Amino acid sequence: MGEAQTFEYRLQRLPLGVVMLDRDRRIRAASGAVQSFLGDGDGPFFGVDILELHPPQARAKVGWLIASAGESPLGASLIVATRMGNLLARAIALATGGGPEDPATVLMFFMLGDLAAPPEPEAEPGPFLVKLPIQKGMGDVTALIDIDEVAALSAQGHYAEALTLNFSAFCPRSLASLEARLDPALFVRVHRRHIVNLSHVRAAERLDGAWFLRMADKAATKIPVGRRQVERLRKLLAF
Repeated sequence: MGEAQTFEYRLQRLPLGVVMLDRDRRIRAASGAVQSFLGDGDGPFFGVDILELHPPQARAKVGWLIASAGESPLGASLIVATRMGNLLARAIALATGGGPEDPATVLMFFMLGDLAAPPEPEAEPGPFLVKLPIQKGMGDVTALIDIDEVAALSAQGHYAEALTLNFSAFCPRSLASLEARLDPALFVRVHRRHIVNLSHVRAAERLDGAWFLRMADKAATKIPVGRRQVERLRKLLAF
């Protein structure tokens, strides 16, 4: 494959946005491209905590990215979701000259758009997962929960969100890689973005011609069922 066709070559030529944050994650300065990446055209932009400009499900990842920036001279990188689509974000700690009490972080955003990453290698056949890795805070500790506790898994960019009966958390694995390691007798892909644990389904509901599964978590989360999966779910759940 020629250099002009490689993912790395194309990534280097993506539009770049840069934003500087203070110690409280508030935006101090930004390039024009960042406002189209993260802003919605209304309300304040400067002085706002950057986490407020991301959807709730992405905030833990962005917080982790910022907290990890100072741990390596090269900073940290992560793919996050915004109103405009997926971004590749890189964070680097910056010495501002104001002393240790006035640190700053520089974030660089690449708008991925339709740029496709290299295909994820197929998971090798192996035993089903007994634990699921999750990150609930902004640190670098990966917690492990029993797979039976997972009620549903939902795609979030190149990663997943794990829903349990008591909380939801970021999972640093793709939905496709997780599906290959889950027991298909319990975990079923009911939608292109959702896998559910059938043992934690409490009801099937029809709304405006579409079907949803009501989960057993505290929020009674509704998971959409893809049209092609309705008949299969009817047979498995007898609704």
